[in-house]
Amino acid sequence: MKKTANRILTVLLTTLSLTSCGLMEMDTEELVAVGMSLGRDSLYIMVGDQLELTPVFTPDTVTQSGILWTTSDDDILAVSDGVFTALRPGWAQVRAENISYMLEDSCMVCVMPRWETTGREYPYEMLVYADVTVGGQPFNPETMMLAAFVDDELRGTGQLMEWKGKNYVRFRVGSEMRGTDSGGNNEEVSFRVYYRRELRYAVFPQSLEYDGEAHGTLSNLYKLSI
Repeated sequence: MKKTANRILTVLLTTLSLTSCGLMEMDTEELVAVGMSLGRDSLYIMVGDQLELTPVFTPDTVTQSGILWTTSDDDILAVSDGVFTALRPGWAQVRAENISYMLEDSCMVCVMPRWETTGREYPYEMLVYADVTVGGQPFNPETMMLAAFVDDELRGTGQLMEWKGKNYVRFRVGSEMRGTDSGGNNEEVSFRVYYRRELRYAVFPQSLEYDGEAHGTLSNLYKLSI
């Protein structure tokens, strides 16, 4: 669970006291716990994307000013005026420091290669025609991305298609293999979803063995759900 950086501050309060001479102002001191949190331990973004974080302060009356942003690796994640730009794959730590209250918090950011192309041509491929649901809802390309992997190697992306008024997702999964290897060196294809707005990804529980065949048909789609 994400921890919140806290600092106890002494706040001077002005109160009114009733005396025999009438109302009189009195200054009293109260200890207030001021906290700042980035809200997440880790975030995932893709090369070329930009990220802008907003710390959450407690209590909410605290002025959110004077934030100094730094990154542990400028070659992976660069920062300018509080905006981070993902430059190349890798992990980098993002740190926020509030000068006024002497508070700081940090989180790890994973920069992933873009799920747009495998970056190479494979001699063979396996097609998957899928009915994809995420959290009980149909796949939405505006808020999500889909990809097929073997281990951590991108082998194909999921594209939203339509047939006779019905939406489906087509994966073209590349491989160096023609089909199932009788020698036991079979490849397991896993499927992942990236949440563009939430900056995280998840792995579908369903997976396939690469066999060079088509899985699912337009009238009987392969089910992918998470």
